[in-house]
Amino acid sequence: MKKYISHQFPRELKIYITLLVASIATIIIILYFLQIAEYAHFIFQKIVKDNTYLNLLITPLIFITVIYIDRKYCHFVGGSGVPQLVAANDSRNKKIRLQLLSIPIALIKILLVSVATIGGASISFGGPSAHIGGSIFYHFAHLIKIKRKFLIHSFIAIGGSAGLIIAFNAPIAGFLFAYEEIGRKLKKQMLLLIAFFSVIVYLISSFYYQQQVYLANLAHLSIDLSLAYQLIPLIILCAVFGGLFAKSAIFLINQFALRELKKVLFFVFGLALIVALLNILTNGQTAGSGYDQTQQLLSGQTVTPYFALAKFLASLASFVTTVAGGIFMTSISIGAAIGAEIINFIEVKPQIVMIIASIAYLSAVIRAPLSSTFLVLEMTSSFNLLFVAIIAGYISSFISKAICRQALYESLADSYLSISHNTFKKV
Repeated sequence: MKKYISHQFPRELKIYITLLVASIATIIIILYFLQIAEYAHFIFQKIVKDNTYLNLLITPLIFITVIYIDRKYCHFVGGSGVPQLVAANDSRNKKIRLQLLSIPIALIKILLVSVATIGGASISFGGPSAHIGGSIFYHFAHLIKIKRKFLIHSFIAIGGSAGLIIAFNAPIAGFLFAYEEIGRKLKKQMLLLIAFFSVIVYLISSFYYQQQVYLANLAHLSIDLSLAYQLIPLIILCAVFGGLFAKSAIFLINQFALRELKKVLFFVFGLALIVALLNILTNGQTAGSGYDQTQQLLSGQTVTPYFALAKFLASLASFVTTVAGGIFMTSISIGAAIGAEIINFIEVKPQIVMIIASIAYLSAVIRAPLSSTFLVLEMTSSFNLLFVAIIAGYISSFISKAICRQALYESLADSYLSISHNTFKKV
């Protein structure tokens, strides 16, 4: 055991100092990013408040501008950012990692996400926060010239974990996502180091910025296990929709991702119009992350009719354009809305139905059942539902795999690596 633990932790003091400095820098930058992104959403709401038809002008214009800048000058900043982290960890090429992760890329990510939010994109900020965190940590690793492969990859995984922890106040989910997705090839090599600094990031961020439960404190909730079988149709429904989201996103992105810029922009224009029309039909409720709508649903309030379907389409259209922005909170809002549609047909408490639906849908989209489960449970402090929630996450992930063979982030990471290799061959 002693030998195992000593193998997990590096011996150089400079590595620990670098990790600590990177943690503090990441916390400060991401907290400011989240404030900027929230303000950008406020600006969008203010612009279209009196004239919703401005969406038809603003959304396509901003989408095309963001994609043009990304493809022409940045090339690897768009999307949620998680595929870039996975691709960087899968690659042994230092030049490719630097093209995917760096502090300049983190700053550009902040800018493009904020602009996309002003344009009414249906995006959230968890994935970008993970990308920003991974970029900062890798930049510091590059500065001190770390050469050990597993240590480099651990820096990236810790950064991605830190991003989710800071964005959602979810330390367990952040660590599990680093293990399940970002650093899935690390497995045992640096697991304790990643866990240790995930805790450090959480403690520092809690000291720096007193965060509450992200969505709602529902610690009082508990479920009668004799009624849990009633949730099975809901889990299957959410799994099917989540699997279809992933399959559709992979197919559509692969169809235009490698095409010439003019064709890409034409495609983006069409998708941006769809997003704009959905914003008009829902009075702007499909724009942004869906955080407000999820809070409303969990508190027993109602949202616009057919919100689940509208948010599904708006999120899919936004994601497929590869405009900078994530899908964690948008997916949770879609799951909660699906649950809200069928609460009258189930004897289980409405809030429990929405929580389980959110877990099932998110797990189907990203195929990381443990991360999905703990993320939603930490957001709602509803750990009494852990047993049923984990089962829901794994069932949903299994069904999603039958619909879409390759996981969403894994597929997109392969695309980033392919594009990167082609770029360097041309050079």
